Amino acid sequence: MSQRSIIINPRIQVGVGLIEILVSIVIAMLLVLVIYQIYEISEAQKRTITAGSDAQQNAAFGLYELTRDLATAGNGIASAATTLDQCALLRPIPVLIEAGATASDPDRVTVLYGGSASLSTPVPFMQSSAVNTYVVQAPVGFSAGDVVAAVQGAKCTLSTINAGGVAVDGTTGFATLTVTPVAGDLGATYPAVNASVVNLGSVQAMTRVAYTVDATAHALRTQKQLPNNDPVAPLVSDVVNLKAQYGLDTDNDGIIDTWQDATGGVWAAANLPTQPLATLRQIRAVRVAIVTRSAQYEKDPVTTGPLGLFCSPPATPCPVEISVAGDDQHYRYKVLETVVPLRNALWNPS
Repeated sequence: MSQRSIIINPRIQVGVGLIEILVSIVIAMLLVLVIYQIYEISEAQKRTITAGSDAQQNAAFGLYELTRDLATAGNGIASAATTLDQCALLRPIPVLIEAGATASDPDRVTVLYGGSASLSTPVPFMQSSAVNTYVVQAPVGFSAGDVVAAVQGAKCTLSTINAGGVAVDGTTGFATLTVTPVAGDLGATYPAVNASVVNLGSVQAMTRVAYTVDATAHALRTQKQLPNNDPVAPLVSDVVNLKAQYGLDTDNDGIIDTWQDATGGVWAAANLPTQPLATLRQIRAVRVAIVTRSAQYEKDPVTTGPLGLFCSPPATPCPVEISVAGDDQHYRYKVLETVVPLRNALWNPS
């Protein structure tokens, strides 16, 4: 049996050379770069969409909270407006708008309402009062924890009824209220004539609450001022502006005749509290707008402005226009607005 010799040609190279390895590395790097670019663009779009959605939700929630209070404005106050008319602490102004210095500066909106479930009309004193004791005629109209206002002309005291502070005389039917004054003329006493008590409901149902915007933190804030003066509390983030206007029924026909800014003259926040009751009763609605800004800073300007508010029906220019300049143009904005009829003003037009 013969054996064959296998001769290997030393000139034939087997395997992958250095050049092929370098080419493969370059191709792989290009693929990684392309994938990274696609991922970066996808993540940027995701952040933009998420930030825009957050801004939309913040605007919707802030508008909901504000309109809920606006819809209640004047409750328990409108029916006692004549009695409260001279009380500086509780003048029957359902909504007070303090306009910002410019369109780009947020307004301040303060809402006043009560919430008595059983009694909303003034009740006369049946005998002269002590500082912490009121004797009134309506024995079933008051409960412990209610907020009551004692009023005689310009003199008024806001108090809360103490626990167990309602005692009914079985003979006369009069109720003796033991109260703790919390605001107004704290040491005042009231005579049995020309003085009244107004029940404003429980501490949880009665309030004067102010809505403001923190221009530095970009947050919508609330502060409950009555019956107690609570600290300012943040409510919604990414809010950059708040604007409101009065809807006025100037001829008392039940129809809004004009939308009035809270600037200058009668309707300025500094002047409105001193106006007669007939002027205050012209306020039948409020339209309000909240502007939120996304948290995502975009590389290129995406909002040139101005942002138009209250443009329905279409108007050129819009009643309120907010300028957007500099770095502010690198953010996306959401504007939500609505009209809130003051139902308690409509129910108590006289």
